[in-house]
Amino acid sequence: MRFVALVLLATTLPLVAHHSFVAEYDPSAPVSLKGTVTKIEWTNPHIYYYIDVKDEKGNVTNWALEGYPPNTLRRVGFSRDLMKIGDQVSVTGWACRDGAKRAASRELTLPSGQKIFTGPPAN
Repeated sequence: MRFVALVLLATTLPLVAHHSFVAEYDPSAPVSLKGTVTKIEWTNPHIYYYIDVKDEKGNVTNWALEGYPPNTLRRVGFSRDLMKIGDQVSVTGWACRDGAKRAASRELTLPSGQKIFTGPPAN
């Protein structure tokens, strides 16, 4: 009996750890942001990077942007050292449902002009 419980626990934990796009992000709420990279978390299950975005009045807000897992990004040519803190970037994606300054990143434009898909399209 313990073995069965252990197997069930081991096979369901990865499902709990992962989330649905539409549970967190709103596919009807696109965002387009420009800002300065302040932090990069190159970790599983998804990378996060943070940018300071200035509004028209000069107020700065820090946005958290979620992207694909590191291995997926490596396969599309996005290496760990391609984006650096202090870089000016542009990002498109979808805002989170709870109103926080967080988004699912879709496309990242680096200072060189290189564009990289960093997340899936909204479904």
